[in-house]
Amino acid sequence: MTLDSGSEQPSSAPKIVSKFLGRFHISIPSDLIQKVLETFSTRVLLIVFSLATSIIVARSLGPEGRGLYALAMTIGILGVQFANLGLHSSNTYYVARHPGLLSPLMGNSLLISFSMGGLCAVVVGLVFHTFPEIAPIQGPILYIAIAWIPFGLAYLLNQNLILGIQEMRSYNKLDIYNKAISIILIITVILSGWISPGSLFATSFLALVICLIWSFNILNKHITRPIHISKSLFRKYLPYGIKAYLGSLVGFLLLRVDILMIDQMLGKKKVGLYDIAVSMSDMIYLFPMVVSTILFPKLSGISDIQQKWKLSKNTGTAMLIIMTVICIGVAILAQPLIHLLYGKPFIECVPAFIFLIVCKFLMAANSIFSIFISSIYVPWTTVPFNFSVLGVNIILNLYWIEQYGIVGAALSSIVCFLLLLVFHFYYTRKYLRSGLPASQ
Repeated sequence: MTLDSGSEQPSSAPKIVSKFLGRFHISIPSDLIQKVLETFSTRVLLIVFSLATSIIVARSLGPEGRGLYALAMTIGILGVQFANLGLHSSNTYYVARHPGLLSPLMGNSLLISFSMGGLCAVVVGLVFHTFPEIAPIQGPILYIAIAWIPFGLAYLLNQNLILGIQEMRSYNKLDIYNKAISIILIITVILSGWISPGSLFATSFLALVICLIWSFNILNKHITRPIHISKSLFRKYLPYGIKAYLGSLVGFLLLRVDILMIDQMLGKKKVGLYDIAVSMSDMIYLFPMVVSTILFPKLSGISDIQQKWKLSKNTGTAMLIIMTVICIGVAILAQPLIHLLYGKPFIECVPAFIFLIVCKFLMAANSIFSIFISSIYVPWTTVPFNFSVLGVNIILNLYWIEQYGIVGAALSSIVCFLLLLVFHFYYTRKYLRSGLPASQ
């Protein structure tokens, strides 16, 4: 592998990776390899924290209590997804291209978090108060889930600004501290004997608030002007954000809507089982997520479309080689792994987990093309197509969950991500043929 001129001298690990990729005639910049390895190492540590948290919660609460915990988390995260307007993507995109915009981007992010996020929280609260029969959870845990929305949104937007200025070590530390604080608080609550879905979920919320405050401290070190709100900048980057927002929202809903539908059709116990399968499969997606996270701001800073695609193709090829090994290995070990970590009551989720492994591989392949497209120009046609795919997912779930149980939900996700892969592949070929400028 040929190193880019001007890049930092790689350590031994990037050299080994470069040598390995050279056997496949794959060339990737050394700084990208370095950041991927550092971030991936951090994410492996986060897996340990996440597994520990998931195991402690599951064994403390049982399948039904784990289901209530999962539903609370789903309400909070769904609220963040609906309220963010795609500003997390546009934050990364614009601050990567123009670092001087950090101050107004921080101001706009803060405003959106507690206006749009607060409005979303109020609406959710009023709906569940007026129609309590449709609320998946009740009591204090519901109020904490609703409060999660504005604070979770602020944390998300700040995280993506940190990513955009390529402060990868601070970005990684932020996630580590979030998980570490959460698990320490969970253990404290369990040792105190105050064990309930609400009390354990409250510890995750408190960890979120602490890390949100720390994220502001990280960003403040990089601003050259006071934080302020810019309406003109907001109007400029909102169209990009909306398109990215609708795309990421659909991708998120394709997996999270399943949980809500399983709750209505099969009950809390099945939700707890399926949530374990989803959580385990999310860990498999760790590596492509890291690659996409680091690759996006790098691609956004490249002006030539052919250079963008060369980097995307080489990085994506290497990623899929590694993902193939990971997916096959985890599928073989799925049953003993879940039995060891969660116990016999959760063995039932193994078939769904195996199908979700296939889904994660398709998501990894899709990310190669979607990140490339996002670094150039997100077409408006993605909006109706993404919602059509979501409609397909809901329809398939209605039939397949009833017929196949939680495995049916996993199968519907496979079909939908395959459709998204075909769509993004089509637009990648279209952009490469037309030679669209990166500034479009």
